[in-house]
Amino acid sequence: MTQRNASWMRPMVEIPAGLWLLVILGVVPAVLMACGPIHFNPGADVAPPNDPARVWIPPLSVASTDRTTSRLDELRAVDLGPAQAAPAGNEYDLPTLVEVALRSNPQTRRAWYQARAAAAQYGRSHSDDYPKVAAEAIGGYFKVPLEFPGETLIIRNEDFLPKIQVTYDLLDFGRSRAAQRGAREQLIAANFAFNRAMQDVVFEVEKAYYVLAAANASVSAADANLKLARTSVDAILERHRVGLATRPQVLLAKQVQAQAVYDLENAKSMVHDAEANLRLVVGVAADAPIEIPRREVDHLPQTLGDDVEILMTDALKQRPDIAAQIAAVRAGDAALARAKAEYYPEVEIGGNYGQVIWSYTVNGGPSQNLNQPFYGAGLTLRWNLFTGFDRYYGVQKAMAERDAARAELRSTQLSASTAVWTAYYDFRSARKKYEASQALVTASEDSYQANLESHRRGLATITDLIGAERDLMAARYTLVQTKAGLLISSSALVHALGGASASSAPVP
Repeated sequence: MTQRNASWMRPMVEIPAGLWLLVILGVVPAVLMACGPIHFNPGADVAPPNDPARVWIPPLSVASTDRTTSRLDELRAVDLGPAQAAPAGNEYDLPTLVEVALRSNPQTRRAWYQARAAAAQYGRSHSDDYPKVAAEAIGGYFKVPLEFPGETLIIRNEDFLPKIQVTYDLLDFGRSRAAQRGAREQLIAANFAFNRAMQDVVFEVEKAYYVLAAANASVSAADANLKLARTSVDAILERHRVGLATRPQVLLAKQVQAQAVYDLENAKSMVHDAEANLRLVVGVAADAPIEIPRREVDHLPQTLGDDVEILMTDALKQRPDIAAQIAAVRAGDAALARAKAEYYPEVEIGGNYGQVIWSYTVNGGPSQNLNQPFYGAGLTLRWNLFTGFDRYYGVQKAMAERDAARAELRSTQLSASTAVWTAYYDFRSARKKYEASQALVTASEDSYQANLESHRRGLATITDLIGAERDLMAARYTLVQTKAGLLISSSALVHALGGASASSAPVP
């Protein structure tokens, strides 16, 4: 055997066992650190308590991440928008409050982001219309010992294979088109849902505004009633001083006065509650600097239509939530078509181009190098002949979801027609109640003035005067409540019809 062959037969330098141990102890931790930490009991810091009678206390890591991103001063801020002038004295009329709410209320912002997400998903659904381009590079080093009789060959290889691959679906038998139709209908549904969310916010703001206006009017009515009660007390005390009224009669008048004081404080408490609710629907903190004008709302709608069946038909045509549900049904049809398309094959064309770069040696001999391109193209046919009935149940699931969307559409239509019917007759009733309450206040004021004058002349008893006074107090409160009810019922009818605001209703 030649000297060269003999050198191949010489054994490799042996590595001591201790050195192997050091290598293992050094390499293994490095690999584990690169892979990430290993937890033998993951979730111990967020595990539930061992005792079912104890509450779960979140760790510091959870408490720090659960902190709200908005401070109280940020919640107090009122977003007037770039083109909206700041109101004087923090007084906001109804149109301004609606504009602020549409910008600040999280409900509209959430619906808007959901619509934007649906738009992005619709864009993603068109990705199959384009080819897929991927770049890949594989490189490394390896050592391979080959044992032969009386000889061991050690091969050391260094290689690097960069590659670009392009694939394109030629035929998918309607899969991508069905996905695109479904994404488009979901986007349409999200847009209609956003429109309905805006209508909901407008209605809630109008309702809260009218409730607050009614609460302010209740304070005014309670204050007027207190003055009325004091007038009656003075009149009875005057008769008591001349011996024409008894002590029980004076006490009865003071009882009515005390009730008027209580009603005034209760009305002020209702104002605070109404202010907090208005700020909530606007989308600001409960102590945000928002006030409404103290003057009474004088724009009262007279009519919103006389044919309830026409209104119901209009609601079915123009309500955004119904249009959104119709789009959801069409999205279900597209999902069903997508599920049926899974029964058909897919045809894909692809190609790749790369470079083979490698170098190897045998037992430290001369290096063998290679640097050559490689490329190829092909046509791929994929057809899943049997998938364990997955496609069958996929079609059944898509069909059931489509039918559920149809049932939901039917339910939404029924709810809309019922809402219009109820709101229509509530509005008609509220309008008649308001007209009757106006006449009631006028009659009660006349009755009280007549009884007061008769009482001063000794022609009416204290019971008659107190009764007339209580009737006038009740009539004033009734007028305030019926006026608020008329305004709220008109907003409710416009909302049920799918309109943007009750401000479009005719005014006297």
